[in-house]
Amino acid sequence: MTDYLIIGQGLAGSLLSHFLIKKGNTVAFVDNSHKGASSAIAAGIINPITGRHYVKSWKTDELLPVAFRTYEELSAIVGQQIFYPKNVTMLFRDAETANNWLARSAEPALEGYIAPNFDLENYRKYFGESVCAGVEFQKSGRCDMPGFIVAWKKYLKDHHYQYLEEAFDYNALEIGEESVVYKGISAKKLIFCEGAAAERNPFFSHLHYKPAKGEMLLVRIPGYNLNDKLAKDGIFIVPLDNELYWVGSSYNRDFENSEPTELEYNNLVKELSEMLKIPFTVEQHFAAIRPTVRDRKPYLGPHPKFPLLFIFNGLGAKGSSLGPFYAEHFADYLEGVTALDKEVAISRLKPLK
Repeated sequence: MTDYLIIGQGLAGSLLSHFLIKKGNTVAFVDNSHKGASSAIAAGIINPITGRHYVKSWKTDELLPVAFRTYEELSAIVGQQIFYPKNVTMLFRDAETANNWLARSAEPALEGYIAPNFDLENYRKYFGESVCAGVEFQKSGRCDMPGFIVAWKKYLKDHHYQYLEEAFDYNALEIGEESVVYKGISAKKLIFCEGAAAERNPFFSHLHYKPAKGEMLLVRIPGYNLNDKLAKDGIFIVPLDNELYWVGSSYNRDFENSEPTELEYNNLVKELSEMLKIPFTVEQHFAAIRPTVRDRKPYLGPHPKFPLLFIFNGLGAKGSSLGPFYAEHFADYLEGVTALDKEVAISRLKPLK
């Protein structure tokens, strides 16, 4: 019998399994090869200062040290680099936005996050003379989510953890008093880490989601020499490798499916064309559904009626920052080390009747 059966090997399930294995547990997975999962195509940006008003992200002082430590640990385990430290650049094209940022930049809470020596002329080479100002944030970077998920799957299989590649069938789950059984896999506890698919989970149907569809491009930009920056000028340009860049993304709550659309393709190409003064070619167009939550805080906790069932989900657009901290926290909770943080516990929502 395995200790934990995890449904979904996206970012949440992968990170949680890492911390459970560190504690000496066995894990098993059911995953449908990450089809439609936002983790499989996400840029994995860690940005400490976000939003139109450039405020410090929720709990960022606590989240970032755990994220950096965790990605370093995982890089050593899977034998490949997972996290790439890079400054995040915000570019301004109007004086009002630049002045608003200047007024905020001296706030004590931002100390240590603003990188020194912003070089405006270096950005104008690629983004044009209409860029009037900007700022770089440090203690930031990119988690290679797709690379990590693929490498972690290989690690799990190489170490002979049970791994069933299929869509989870809720009707096939047998729930006992001391264990659960799914198609021959017996486990002491089961954890749903399904991402956007959790909206269809009959056991946690009382949880509220606001799924958002994101579309992004894989673009080749010869001669773009800002590979140590994650530059945002409306949309992000994120360096990958060999003149390839992740560009995006759109954010749409009104969608029919997870397929890329011509409308958003044209919007992204238009926006990138207006941003850059150098040519580019589009290599691929992607789309996925983000498992966003209405209060923008993840869902952690046990089922109110079935004590062997749990959920760890809703990491949303900031999953690369939130994931390591709350995966470690949830592993500690599952192992009886700590109480569950009330801010993210699903008990904060209206319980099942």
